[in-house]
Amino acid sequence: MNTIKTLILVILFTFSIQTSANTDRPSNELDLVSQQVDKLLVGSELVIYKDTVVTIKFKLDKNDKIIILSNDSDDYHISEYIKSKLNHKKLSIKKTNSYRFYSVPVKFLSTIKTL
Repeated sequence: MNTIKTLILVILFTFSIQTSANTDRPSNELDLVSQQVDKLLVGSELVIYKDTVVTIKFKLDKNDKIIILSNDSDDYHISEYIKSKLNHKKLSIKKTNSYRFYSVPVKFLSTIKTL
């Protein structure tokens, strides 16, 4: 029984390494996209009680405009803020090909000071 658990764990670990190693986009393109997304999200007046990291999944259409696919926020207000600030906004990047999909983590810092 212990051997089966170990085998399953090794298979899952191997699969996760292979999927995370799929980096066919140049890192400078990813950095540029991440920086531009950060700039578009600056200036929030949301009340955030604790630091939160939200992964935003989107694609760029042929005109380099963002189309939000999903985000993993549990907070409705953060989710709506992301959609309103990013959806259909144009990025200025040179894509390697059309309709690229991106997944960008964004950290929202707490706006409430705790004692």
